[in-house]
Amino acid sequence: MLFLELAAQGVRGFSPSIRLALKPGYIALKSPGDLPAPLAGLILALSFPDGRGGDAAYLAPGAKAGRAGLSIQGNDGSVWRIVRDLGGAGGLHKLNKATNQFDVISQEAGEMGQSLRSGAGFPARSTWEQLFTLTGPQLPTRRPKGPAKAAAAPAAKAAPRMAQNQWNMDVGGVSAEDAAKLPALEAELVTAKRAAEVQFKLDGVNSELYELEARSKSWSEVGDRLKAAKAELNASANHGAGMPDDIIPRANRYADERKRFEEQVARLHDEQQAIVDNAPVAPEPLTKDQRFLGTMALGVGLFVGAIFLEGSLRYLALLAMVPFTFAALLALRFIEDLQRVGRQGGKAELLAAREKKLTDDFQLTTMVVQNAFTKVGASTLEEFLTIMGKRDELQRHVGQLELEWADVQSDPDFLSVSGKVAALKTEQEALNRELLSMSSGYVRDVRDIEREIARLKEPVEAPRSSPSGISSNSGIGFAPVATTPADTWDDPTPPLLMIATDLFATDIPSLWSVLHDRAVQYLTALTDRRYHEISVDKDGHATLEAPGRTVSARELPGKDLDLVFLALRLTLIEKAAAQNKLPVVIEDTFNTVLDAAKQPLFGRMVKHLGALTQVLHVSGAGQNASLADTPVAI
Repeated sequence: MLFLELAAQGVRGFSPSIRLALKPGYIALKSPGDLPAPLAGLILALSFPDGRGGDAAYLAPGAKAGRAGLSIQGNDGSVWRIVRDLGGAGGLHKLNKATNQFDVISQEAGEMGQSLRSGAGFPARSTWEQLFTLTGPQLPTRRPKGPAKAAAAPAAKAAPRMAQNQWNMDVGGVSAEDAAKLPALEAELVTAKRAAEVQFKLDGVNSELYELEARSKSWSEVGDRLKAAKAELNASANHGAGMPDDIIPRANRYADERKRFEEQVARLHDEQQAIVDNAPVAPEPLTKDQRFLGTMALGVGLFVGAIFLEGSLRYLALLAMVPFTFAALLALRFIEDLQRVGRQGGKAELLAAREKKLTDDFQLTTMVVQNAFTKVGASTLEEFLTIMGKRDELQRHVGQLELEWADVQSDPDFLSVSGKVAALKTEQEALNRELLSMSSGYVRDVRDIEREIARLKEPVEAPRSSPSGISSNSGIGFAPVATTPADTWDDPTPPLLMIATDLFATDIPSLWSVLHDRAVQYLTALTDRRYHEISVDKDGHATLEAPGRTVSARELPGKDLDLVFLALRLTLIEKAAAQNKLPVVIEDTFNTVLDAAKQPLFGRMVKHLGALTQVLHVSGAGQNASLADTPVAI
């Protein structure tokens, strides 16, 4: 599924009137105000209207009317459009390819969501809202808090202890128990401030190291591409070794020469067939010719009879010349028939010789081309020309890569980058060791410690009377004061994974086996390896591993819990995009969660998601959603 177009008029958080064509990839949408425009909520209200005009909440302040529209390309390739008057009527339309017009599908709120799910491939409302929209209010620390880490004792039982603390308050209003905690907290504050400084340096080192490693990797990729291109060019040159320089013209003439050869051979075959069809019948031998035998017998009889006669009767022998002459004529005719048959046989032999000569000449002429075809593994002229033409393309490609490699070598940092990377890694390891030496790598946030110190130092006002009946020498009584438990938040992992199991059609353990490795990568990157492992039980509760300790998600500091939540959300979006491309809407750049040094890292993570699916990143006018493929003002 893909968002194609967004239109808004009189919508809160947007310009007075916009119409945007949305492209695939990572798109940064810059709001006109300081806060990100509520794009995720607007899309949700358009796609799943409540039917009671609840979308009127998105009207711009002071606007009497507002209108919004969203065009969607469904998984089936069809185009859908939602158009709605905020607080009024609206409908779902589908493009009719035959008429190139949008036909109304439904104007009923309940049917619109069902039609989008079945037709366009839009996910369920809860899946879209909890998995494919990422907003600041979704962060665990911005949700209602869970129960305290240690449940407070009932008020009735806590009253005597608190009264005793108040009884022991010094002049400054701090109890002895709280006063005993202050030195440890102040020492922890010093450590936390130093840890913050080290962490800031470490973030800078990590950022610089990442940039250098990215540049080094890009340089190495240029060198690797150049080597691969040269190897391919050499292999192509070996294929062409031993071929004449005019092999390409010969190959181009090959088809014409073959056609001409086949036509000549066909004509010879036609002539040979004509000779066979018109061949004279061989004459019968004279020994079987009754006329020849009869006349010869008559002539011999007359000649022999005249020998036995006497006188003038012997001249009868001269009459024998007549049958002998006729027999001679018959013999001459037989010889002519034999000569005619001989001439036809000679012509057939001549045609056969001509065919052999044509075949030999064609094979001799085309042998070089056929050998070239065999050498490069081509079976047709097109394949051969493609393979041979690839050498020229490879030569041009190698030339371009050589220019790029020359630019790389001319970079002043090219020769020194390895030394800089080694120095930065040494500094990185030193800073990590220093962080690990501070309370085994776990240091609370400075603001949390300062808040706790301020709470302990805050004077407690003396109540008018003491329920326990105890009073000071001055006659002023003290009442119990309710304690404030440490801040805790609900573990966001179970509800998140429960929704994901419906999307992936699996259970939590099977789903986690798919998510685990990538989630750990996101987590270690976002927390600078303060946490190096995360595991999830069968109910979805998360437990994290830090150097020297194991901590559940509910016990994490608020900032770390938000980073864990972001790591899980980015992992789920990435895995879901690989299975079924669905657009993702991100509101806010999370400046309150991510340090300035982490902003580029988060931008690269979102950029990576943009390579897998469509990502719409909405930020305020004073914020920066960098690395976007298409920055657009809304």
